Amino acid sequence: MIRKTVTIAALALVAACSKAPEDVTATYAAAGGRGTITVKAAANGDAKVEAGPQTLIHKGGTDYVVITDGNDKFAASFADFVGATQDIAKAKGMKPQALPQDPDYEAVQVGEEKVGDQKGTIWSVQPKGNPQGDSIRIVVSDDSRLKNIAAAIGMQTKLTGARMATVFTSVPKAEKVLEDVIAKGAVLRLGDALTLQSVKPGAIPASEFALPNVLDRAALRKRIEDQANKALEAAKAAGDKTGAAPADGAPAAPAAPAPAPEATPAAK
Repeated sequence: MIRKTVTIAALALVAACSKAPEDVTATYAAAGGRGTITVKAAANGDAKVEAGPQTLIHKGGTDYVVITDGNDKFAASFADFVGATQDIAKAKGMKPQALPQDPDYEAVQVGEEKVGDQKGTIWSVQPKGNPQGDSIRIVVSDDSRLKNIAAAIGMQTKLTGARMATVFTSVPKAEKVLEDVIAKGAVLRLGDALTLQSVKPGAIPASEFALPNVLDRAALRKRIEDQANKALEAAKAAGDKTGAAPADGAPAAPAAPAPAPEATPAAK
């Protein structure tokens, strides 16, 4: 009896371990041939998303955006990046604007789909009560082994929502519902914007998640403003040499690289 109990417990443990998160590297194709997005997710929860010049890192429970400025590279937490951006906008007298329209959206389960060799649930994010309206379909896997890939992709939507909060007085309801669906599991397909190409298990070295110099909110704001002032002075100097007047106002300050392709409700 004891031997049988131990055997059952051992089999249960093996089954549980087979479904546990593991180090995984996933690649996605971006819409319109705009490149490949690589997601590296470690079993301990650390993750990195690389999309062209953009790099997002989740480390120790915190999300970071990595910023390249010339030959220099530094990082800031999402909270500090958004906070510094808001501080600069406020100093310039810029105020978030109300959304022109913000209809209610809902997520409706509409079937299943296999993407590559992964099977997932299809969710339609659509205007509430109007399935024929502008919508986006997202295929999500609930495979627990891909849990950390889900968290990595979720970084992009969280950053997009945070950016919207600096421009508008509220985050669009459609965006909130989109975030909720993406949080359900690993995204296999996101409208026409992202499509999973491969998932490969394998050990990922901790160095992949190493952060460059991390700036806090105040240091990041100073860095952005100093760089903008230098760029303005350079523009003025170039204008003096050519006799052309520099453009009014400071040029755009360095910020996070262009985001990975985002699906909109109009995408199917």
